[in-house]
Amino acid sequence: MKQTGDSRARRALRFIAPRLFQFVFVVWAAYTVTFLLLHLLPGDPLIAALSVKGGDATPTDPAELSELRARYGLDGSVWDQYVTNGLAALRGDLGVSIATGQNVGDMIARALPNTAIVAVLALLIGVVVSLLITYWAFVTRAGWLRNTLLQIPPLGVAIPAFFSGLVLVSIFAYGLGILPSSGTRNPLSPILPAITLAMPVGAIFFQVFSAAVLEARASSYVFTAIAKGVSLPTLFFRHVLRNALLPSITILGLLIGYLAGGTAVVESVFSRDGIGRLTVDAVLARDSNVVQGVVIVVAVVYSVVNLLVDFSYGLTDPRTRPAALRRRVQDARNQAVVER
Repeated sequence: MKQTGDSRARRALRFIAPRLFQFVFVVWAAYTVTFLLLHLLPGDPLIAALSVKGGDATPTDPAELSELRARYGLDGSVWDQYVTNGLAALRGDLGVSIATGQNVGDMIARALPNTAIVAVLALLIGVVVSLLITYWAFVTRAGWLRNTLLQIPPLGVAIPAFFSGLVLVSIFAYGLGILPSSGTRNPLSPILPAITLAMPVGAIFFQVFSAAVLEARASSYVFTAIAKGVSLPTLFFRHVLRNALLPSITILGLLIGYLAGGTAVVESVFSRDGIGRLTVDAVLARDSNVVQGVVIVVAVVYSVVNLLVDFSYGLTDPRTRPAALRRRVQDARNQAVVER
């Protein structure tokens, strides 16, 4: 009994350890690449940021500049800054903004909820619409209607987000006057940005999900079930949907990572305070501390989402669990021995 428990613990460790290593590696790589890129930019990062901030009032006194470098974590050699800032980030200290003098962690904490609301709403809208269109294409018997439905979602990728956002603002904010065009104070303000983001997100999810569903529709077990009198709606929800979820969950994890850091255009169009707009403002202000802090937070969010996606495979499809995979490998080996 004890050996069984130990073997299960070892199997769980073998399953979890590589994913935790990947989590740490992604966050470390994001921090390292961002740090190097920021320090490869021409000029002194502190003077560049202060020049954007103060113009002719940029301090030039060496003692004052030394004090500012120490305050913003830009003193010492590049290696010293890399190690010091990295260790500080591990403690949750992302430094101080050069442009505003505020704590970077506090700035991100204020902006993150606004981005999260839009991202979650966009993901829900995109996934639900994709499921409905795919279901309709699956159950319809008219080939022309199925082909028409399959051509609708890809338009979400073809139309730029800034254009679709401006069109939505023109219609629903200025034309009909039923939704706010900007800001974050109105409870309805996330709707238009979410719809704008949902178009490309839903289109990408639809491409993967619909392909998996239509591939399942052409399989032998679907023909057998139809021949036995199983209705298409029942077949879709009981059998096809489960088989199509695995590749869809993979792309879903990537889309969540994209939404965590890809909202800059939408937040700029709708004048929303969020991670995307914070990043744009920091880049324009040459505020390296804020840019680095945002990249670290987005990398952590992306890594956590991918961890959850990996763990969800076993719940969605038991065949992907470690024990099931070993049984399948052993069965294949036994079959090969028999055939020989």
